[in-house]
Amino acid sequence: MSYFSYLPEIQYNITGNKYAETSTVRDIFIRNLIKQNVIDNAVTFEKHTIGDTERPDTTSFLVYGDVKYDWIIFLTNKMMNPYFDWPLSSQDFTKMIRGKYGSVERAKKQIYEYRQILQEETDTTVLMEVIIDKDAYNDLPAPEKKRITKYDIEFKRNESNRQIKIIDSQYVEEILKESQSKRYR
Repeated sequence: MSYFSYLPEIQYNITGNKYAETSTVRDIFIRNLIKQNVIDNAVTFEKHTIGDTERPDTTSFLVYGDVKYDWIIFLTNKMMNPYFDWPLSSQDFTKMIRGKYGSVERAKKQIYEYRQILQEETDTTVLMEVIIDKDAYNDLPAPEKKRITKYDIEFKRNESNRQIKIIDSQYVEEILKESQSKRYR
């Protein structure tokens, strides 16, 4: 049973016309919430890396053995928009880059920002960089220069969505029962 089946039904006028007929729809603006303090303070999380073509339902099946718990994954990770909060596959990422920048090559040529490397990353030190303007960048010696492209930023943003938290499977049925009985705010 889908998460949406637990949401209340409302009459909604989709046209906005005062005299138009209404349709019965699920009120997606009211949702059952796993108590946020339970999510934030839970010690029984596992880390999961979302694979390249992995969808929310397949992740749910992989970690919980059932596709119906994808909504728990979304709520646990504060994902509100499955199109932008879930990582794109490499194929969809390339399509998005082409649509937004014209081509992958073009995105890799468009500079997002310039950085000065203050300290290289080693086994004992962390990378330290600062954002600078183009003139300051041009005056730096080559080892201290770093250009960040639009492609770099988009790729980093997409990859950051791959690391998610998974609630331990022993609590999933309890969460499901709570969501079925919980009243809406």
